[in-house]
Amino acid sequence: MAALVVETERAWQALGAVQCGPTEAELPSRRFRRSLYIAEDMQPGDTLTPRNLRSIRPGHGLPPKYHDILLGKRVSKAVKAGTAMAWDLLFEDEK
Repeated sequence: MAALVVETERAWQALGAVQCGPTEAELPSRRFRRSLYIAEDMQPGDTLTPRNLRSIRPGHGLPPKYHDILLGKRVSKAVKAGTAMAWDLLFEDEK
């Protein structure tokens, strides 16, 4: 019975620890992912549309999974084309 306990513990340790999220090796490649960018100059109050919100590289803006959520939202300040999309570009009540 003691041998069973010892071998069970060894097997459990061999499984290693569970790690959620990117590994150290994956972190540098995150910049090559797509993210959301403003595609044309916008003024305060302008609405985000498929024409002015694009998913491009490098990955410095919000992830593309937020694209459909952001469509129809209004920007709170003037934004130049090529700006990475961020939550602080929206009016508070639209975040």
